[in-house]
Amino acid sequence: MKFKGVFIFLAIAIMVVVFIFRGIPYFVNLYLNSHADEIVGDLITRTNDFSGHKVKFGKVDLDYDYRGTYLELDSVAIFPDEDFPDSRVKIQLLADRILLSGLKWKDLFVDNTVILDSAELSNVNIESLSPSLDSLNLKSNEEIKRKKGKDYQAIRVNHVQLKNFSIENKDVDIDSSRFQIEGLSVIAHKFILTSEDLEAPNALFDVETVEGEIKHTSIHFNQYRNELNAEDLVFSKEKRSLSIAHVSLDNKLSKYKYIQEFPKEIDWVELEQAGLELTNMNYDAFFRKGIIESEKLLARDFRIMVFRDKRKPDNTLKRPKMIHQIIGGIPKPIHVDMLQLENGYVEYMERPDNESPMAGKIYFNDINAEIINITNIPEMLEMHNEMRLRADAQIMGKGQVDLNVVYYLQDSTGRFTMKGNVRDLPASAMNEMLRPATQVEARTGVIDDLAFNIKGDDIEGSGEVVMKYHDLAIDIRGKSFGKPQNIFQKIGSFLTNKLVIPSDNPNKKGQLKKGEVYFKRDQSKFIFNYWWKLILSGMRSTLTGEDEEKMRRKADREE
Repeated sequence: MKFKGVFIFLAIAIMVVVFIFRGIPYFVNLYLNSHADEIVGDLITRTNDFSGHKVKFGKVDLDYDYRGTYLELDSVAIFPDEDFPDSRVKIQLLADRILLSGLKWKDLFVDNTVILDSAELSNVNIESLSPSLDSLNLKSNEEIKRKKGKDYQAIRVNHVQLKNFSIENKDVDIDSSRFQIEGLSVIAHKFILTSEDLEAPNALFDVETVEGEIKHTSIHFNQYRNELNAEDLVFSKEKRSLSIAHVSLDNKLSKYKYIQEFPKEIDWVELEQAGLELTNMNYDAFFRKGIIESEKLLARDFRIMVFRDKRKPDNTLKRPKMIHQIIGGIPKPIHVDMLQLENGYVEYMERPDNESPMAGKIYFNDINAEIINITNIPEMLEMHNEMRLRADAQIMGKGQVDLNVVYYLQDSTGRFTMKGNVRDLPASAMNEMLRPATQVEARTGVIDDLAFNIKGDDIEGSGEVVMKYHDLAIDIRGKSFGKPQNIFQKIGSFLTNKLVIPSDNPNKKGQLKKGEVYFKRDQSKFIFNYWWKLILSGMRSTLTGEDEEKMRRKADREE
């Protein structure tokens, strides 16, 4: 009898064990699959972003065991209710396949935390519709009939794989795209997103390793007049690298059409075909604190075109920032040891405020430069507050330019020093800019060497220019564009070349004339205009003999 009792006990124990390990999962799976749409739909729509939305599935496959739940979704669609308020973001999501494994129900129900072993999402397309981003306020006191969602305390996934992920946000009022991401594919390990991350303004998430690519991304701004595009973006936390094959800034309107949309002077700007590469990037600093930190940012083969129409009224209330203010005003903390520019091209066109039928143009090609210590982080500025620019280029495809600038980032006055040279520049190469703007053009002459040494700040700058040239002669053209000089213009040109402007410096006796630099900054103009006017004042001083004191008195009278 005793043996029989032991046998019965063992049989019951075995049945209990079998029920626990096989029966409970069986009945749990029966329940889960019979309520799959409702359970999975609630997991999605309980969050703040998806509250007020509906979910439909083509197929739901749930399989529970003690290691976690396997969940496979095919043909997923999420869309807002018909009575969804226009004041909130509407999201429409379509996905071919979502595969989740290792879901821990205990953590979900007890700690409101999603823990997964792996997540795989394929061919996901998300489109969001929202009102003006300035007026959008998801945390307003507006009464919403539907219960508001509740975000999870944390989402933890050991392995994440996204394949062909696309996102687009549109303006609900005009159905125009604000930003777009196409062809996002990612592989990540130990991904963690917490509710604290959602609340923190700079934190994104935590991840041990992540790598992937984006085929295309774009951002529309300036009332949809401009579009910033990036093609073939590749990133890797393990390699600490990020590269973009092509970056462009597209102005959707032509030069004059764009300018006419504004009452005051404004620049029309386009950027073409730049390639960017960040090396030794600190991904942890970016993900956790929103800090952009990198050893080097390389920009290759960039082309920048700028156009301005001087016939528009000058915006005297506009106050463009100096370099130290631009760096300090970047909305994200940033520290880049070196920005390297290779094979660049910058073109500036200006339609003058006169009867010229064309715009003037100046351009720099074969630009190669290094900018050292770009930072707005206080700790970094305390260690080193000088930003240094060294650049060389060709001007108008002919003359050689070398430039060295030091900017003191913590100086409230915007103090800087600027040294450089322009060599072997035919004077006639500048006619494309001089003729429309000044009604004067160079007939002959070569600038052998123009050396400048300037100190300045936000208010004024001064220094010295030594311009060596030979055989310089100018023609006064006046308003007779495209026509031969008349007799008065010929006389004016003759007298100017003989009496005002020396044809050689040094002269025939070897005497070298130096020019003095002084210019009071026009507060409504950008820094590059300021730099050019400083150098130009020294060139004018060389030709006319004006000294710094005379230029100061003239500037004071013009105020």
